[in-house]
Amino acid sequence: MKQDKSLRKFLHGIYGYAFFNKFLLISPVYAVFMQSHGVSEMQLSILLIVFSLATIVTQVPATWLTNKIGCKNAVMFGQLLKGIGFTLFLIWPTFTGFFVGMFLWGTMSAFYGTAYESLIYDGLQARHHNHIYARVLGMRYNAQAAGSALAAFGSLMMFAGYEWVTLASLVSMALSMICISRADLNPNGKTVPVKREKQVGTLRLFKNVYGLCRVLPCMFLSMILCLMVRCFSYLDDYLSPIGIGIGLPVEYVGLVQFFVLACMILGQTYAYRFANVRDRLVYMAICLMGGLLVLFSIDYSVGGLLLLGAAYVVMRALHVLLYSRFQDFVPPAYRTAVLSVYNVMDKAFYVVLCLMMGIGGSLGSWRYGVLGVGILIICVGIWALMFIGDQCSSAKVRKYKNMIKTMYPVGNDIV
Repeated sequence: MKQDKSLRKFLHGIYGYAFFNKFLLISPVYAVFMQSHGVSEMQLSILLIVFSLATIVTQVPATWLTNKIGCKNAVMFGQLLKGIGFTLFLIWPTFTGFFVGMFLWGTMSAFYGTAYESLIYDGLQARHHNHIYARVLGMRYNAQAAGSALAAFGSLMMFAGYEWVTLASLVSMALSMICISRADLNPNGKTVPVKREKQVGTLRLFKNVYGLCRVLPCMFLSMILCLMVRCFSYLDDYLSPIGIGIGLPVEYVGLVQFFVLACMILGQTYAYRFANVRDRLVYMAICLMGGLLVLFSIDYSVGGLLLLGAAYVVMRALHVLLYSRFQDFVPPAYRTAVLSVYNVMDKAFYVVLCLMMGIGGSLGSWRYGVLGVGILIICVGIWALMFIGDQCSSAKVRKYKNMIKTMYPVGNDIV
C-alpha cells in the first residue's frame, strides 16, 4: 500500500511537471514575435541552432551538477534559467537578446535531457515498476501534449499583448517546479538508490559511453535510430511560420500546433500496444512517415495539414517505442552519462534539421525544407532496413538486460 502511494505521488509529480513545462502560452508565438522584430528565416534557424549548441556546450557541466545536487534540484535549476531566457525575449527584443535567451533555454535542455529522463526511469526502478516505463513514457508525453495543446491558444491572447503571454508562461514554469519537487527518486524520500560515478569529466564521460557502445552495440544502434527519427522530423519550432506560410492569420497559427498535438497524443497513447511488432515493420513505418512529409510539402495548404498530422501520429508512436527500447539497454549506474551523450547527439542532429529548414525557407518557402526533411527520413528507414534488421529485437532486449546486471555493476568503469 505504501509502495502504491509512493508510486502515485511520484507519477503525479512527473506528469504535473510534464504538463506545466509545456503549458507555455509563449510557445506558438515566440518565433513569429522574433520575425516581427526583424529576424529573417535563416536567422530564425540560427537561433534554434544556438539552442542546440548551448545544450551541447553545457551538457557535461550540467551532468556534473546533476550528480552533485540530484536530479530533482537540477530540473528546477534548469527551469529558472529558461524563465530568465523568456524574460530576455520581452525586455531585449533584438537578435542579440534572442541569442542570449535561446542559449539559456538550451542550457535548461541540458539539465532536462539528463536529470528529468534519469529521474523517471530510476524512480520507477527504485519502486520495482520499471516494466511499465513504456506506458509511463506515453502518459508523460500525453501530459506534455495536453499542456502544449492548451498553450496553442497563446496566439489568441496576443490581443492582450506579448507581456501577458510571457507572464503567464513564467507562472506555468513556477508551477512545474512545484510539481517536480514532489517527485522523490527514492520511495522513502531519503536517499538516492542508484549510485553514479564519483566524477563526471568530459573525457571519462565519453570514454565510458564509447566503451558501452562497443560492448552493447544494440544500445548504440537503438540510440542512433531513435535520435534520427525524433530530430529529423521535429518540426514543432517551425509550425507557426508554416501556419503563416499556408495562409493562416497570426492569431490562428496556434491551431496548427493544436492539431499536430492531437495527432501526437493519438500516436504516443497507443504506441505501447506495438511494442512487440517486427522490427522491419517499424523501419517501414519510418519510411511511411517520411513519405507523408514529402506529400505535405507538395500539398502545402490547410487541407494538406492532414498529411502532416498523419506523419506526427507515426513519428510519436515510433519515438516512444524506440526510446523505451534504448533505455532498456542502458546500465543504471551509467544512465546520466549515457543520457548526457544522447542529449548532445540529439541537439547535433537537430542542427541538421534547422539548417535544412533554414535553407528551404531562404529559397522562398518552408515547404522546401519539409521536402528535404521527408526525403532524409525515408533514407533513415531504408538504412535501418538494410543495416540494422532484427539485430535489436525484443528477445535481444531481454538478453542484454540480463547481461547488463552481471557485467556492469554500479561503480565499475567500462574501459
